[in-house]
Amino acid sequence: MNIADTQWVFVITAFILGAGLGALAYHLMNANVAHSIKIRHQLTERELEVNQLREGLNDHFSRTADGLASLSKQLDDMQDQVRKDAKHLCDDESVIKRLTNQAESEADNEELDAPTDPVKKPVEPPRDYAAGTSRGTLSEDYGLKPEVFEPPRN
Repeated sequence: MNIADTQWVFVITAFILGAGLGALAYHLMNANVAHSIKIRHQLTERELEVNQLREGLNDHFSRTADGLASLSKQLDDMQDQVRKDAKHLCDDESVIKRLTNQAESEADNEELDAPTDPVKKPVEPPRDYAAGTSRGTLSEDYGLKPEVFEPPRN
């Protein structure tokens, strides 16, 4: 064997070793990529599940709110009917008074819950002075006499 054949053997061996190492590195790196793609796919599935659960919760709360509103309306209708029937059929005045007082107290509660009328005067906080004066005991100059400027005498 001469030197030229030995060089070709080294070149071919180096090429085969380089190709093998490159294939091994590609396989190792591609395994991480495949794993990250799998994790991304799982994340997408979980986000879809969470969105479906949110939609289900929104639907549930909407149906619950509608049901509560319906129950409230039915309760009001029943109370009105009981009041009307009690006025016509009941002889006991205390029962009628309780029912009408209950209706009045509910109306008062509704008035309190209603927004304030802009025409009405707003409620003022308590003051430490009478309405006619402008200073009270909590003012900074309470009890101090005003200083009178006197020009110097010659």
